[in-house]
Amino acid sequence: MRGEEQKGSRFARWAWLAAFAVAAIVLFLCFLRFSWTYPADTDGSDQALQAWDMLHGNLLLHGWTIADVTYYTTEVPQYMLIEMIRGLGPGVEHIAAASTYTLLVLAAGLLARGRATGRAGLIRLLIAAGIMLAPQFGNATHLLLSQPDHLGTQLPLLLLFLLLDRAPRRWYIPVAAAAVLTWVVIADQVALLDAVAPLALVCGARALLAILRHRRSLASQWYELSLVAASAVSYAAATLAVRLISYLGGYQVLPLAANRAPIGEIPQHVVLTLEGILNVYGADFFHLANGSMLGPGLGGLPMAAGIALAAVHLVGVALAGWGFFRAFRYFFDPSDLISPVLATAIAINVAGYVLSVVPVGVFDTREIVAVLPFGAVLAGRMVPGRLAGVPRRLKPALACASAGVLACYLAALGYGAAQPPVADSEQAIVPWLEAHHLTTGLGTYNEANLITLDGGGRVAIRTVSWQFGRNVPRSFESNADWFDPRHNFANFIVTNTADTTPNRDRSLRRSSMIPGPAIAALHAGPPVHVYHYKTFTIMVWDHNLLDDLGRPPTTLPGEIPCYVKCV
Repeated sequence: MRGEEQKGSRFARWAWLAAFAVAAIVLFLCFLRFSWTYPADTDGSDQALQAWDMLHGNLLLHGWTIADVTYYTTEVPQYMLIEMIRGLGPGVEHIAAASTYTLLVLAAGLLARGRATGRAGLIRLLIAAGIMLAPQFGNATHLLLSQPDHLGTQLPLLLLFLLLDRAPRRWYIPVAAAAVLTWVVIADQVALLDAVAPLALVCGARALLAILRHRRSLASQWYELSLVAASAVSYAAATLAVRLISYLGGYQVLPLAANRAPIGEIPQHVVLTLEGILNVYGADFFHLANGSMLGPGLGGLPMAAGIALAAVHLVGVALAGWGFFRAFRYFFDPSDLISPVLATAIAINVAGYVLSVVPVGVFDTREIVAVLPFGAVLAGRMVPGRLAGVPRRLKPALACASAGVLACYLAALGYGAAQPPVADSEQAIVPWLEAHHLTTGLGTYNEANLITLDGGGRVAIRTVSWQFGRNVPRSFESNADWFDPRHNFANFIVTNTADTTPNRDRSLRRSSMIPGPAIAALHAGPPVHVYHYKTFTIMVWDHNLLDDLGRPPTTLPGEIPCYVKCV
């Protein structure tokens, strides 16, 4: 009899693993299709080229100047693995985004499940995974299924929280936590707000309460104090690691801008924050007009369907909000460390965002995108326990309503996966340049690295800061070696009018066109050929334009005019 029970237990375990693997594959394929509905972005091409450089031996990224978020230890290694298999190309961004989001959904489900088993554990998992299931068209797709951003940072953090939630209180757990946090902070300092500070705050408060109020010994709080120390050590170690990389000739990091917003802007920041949270949860009603990023005029759902799905996603927002506030009840509960840490992380991240100068449009929600996986986990961990008190006669209706909501989320995911792919506006020029034997040229940030990615490295465009007084290499997401005329020959300039489009988040128009006086400032003389191909203008010279660039390099874009009001 006992043998049959053991056999049944093993069968159930293998069935669970098989179902989990099948779900992972299906989700990845759906998210990959969904990702292709948004074109590859120039920001993602930066990390793809860095990974390509590392794959060819430049492990410390010598010569690179990188923005304040490097992704050096998170997404860039992921890009390297993908490029080892399929080479350099726009598909790298989409594969990486789909795999990251798939793993994030599954990790959120497992963390929400906690130590619960059976039906209770399955409900918790489905709530968390279901909330994250179907990104909204437009900006939410860009934030969740596009180029590397702060969302990818949350995956190793969720895995760390999963370790802290399941592992016993042993000495090696704080050591592992310090190592993981150091690894993530090197790549993205938003981890300070999403993990380092919340973990130190919750553990420190628990230790102080136990020592000062309950008169417990300092030794009895060794685990909590060790996690506080791990948080502090991780920041110091990450700072030293970045400085060591720079000292050894590796990449240079631009300083992190952390300015406070004027008091008068705070109310508008609150509104933008609420809109952004609704957006990443798929419940954005504010951008469903025909001309908006999410509207039917730009490939989004018909208005009625978009409104209906946004309304259904309000259920996920409500569950996450409920879980967030309820989690603070466990702030000093030794049975649950992770829930208050996640809730505290959301509070710190959102508060810092509102008080900063960052919020300008919906896209800036990327700074607080952790509210989605963290909120989904809290919904799963907190809500089922509360629903256990629902009267029996109401449970069938509640089960039917829950199944209906999940079905709507699955339908939205299926609809997104069924949409045709969208190529970025730079891909069309690559075959033309190759056919005309133009391999290296100059351009603006909007075109440069993205064309290089689209061309698989066969065509390279280098970013220049175009100014009236002088034109210099732009040392932003660029390698200084690219601009050395002794080893590189650039003989053309390319611009693309397709990039001169409204920025719908900010109601502004960004121009990637290089002004005529700036080209004249090259002292290169008139081009020997000027071509017009589709939306591109290609100007060709008969000598190396890198000889005509000034020094020193600058981090400023120098695209003139940077912004003009939309007509």
